[in-house]
Amino acid sequence: MLSTPGEQTSRFKERYVRNMSGSFADSRGTFVPTEFQEMVDVAHCALDEQLERLQRRYASASRAASKAKFELELLEGREDVPAHLLAQAQRQKAAAETRSTELLRVIDALEDRMENA
Repeated sequence: MLSTPGEQTSRFKERYVRNMSGSFADSRGTFVPTEFQEMVDVAHCALDEQLERLQRRYASASRAASKAKFELELLEGREDVPAHLLAQAQRQKAAAETRSTELLRVIDALEDRMENA
């Protein structure tokens, strides 16, 4: 038996209202069925934990870059340091700064994704 468009719309509205009553609004204002609420909460917690780990790694990398810069300045201030040691210190400083910059980019990207998700 075929139904008319009006009957189809009415059934859709009933189903939509019934489904909405078993839903909740997440932080972005979108509706999520209640059976997925726990998974959404777990996903948000996992992202928060990942962000915290990245922030700790960034802090460590930033300290390493600062230390490498300080050590290079000390070595450059001395005249008895071989050129190969200066070159190694410069490479270490560059690597530490690169690592710090990369982590900062990752943190920014994750924060943007969390805000827009």
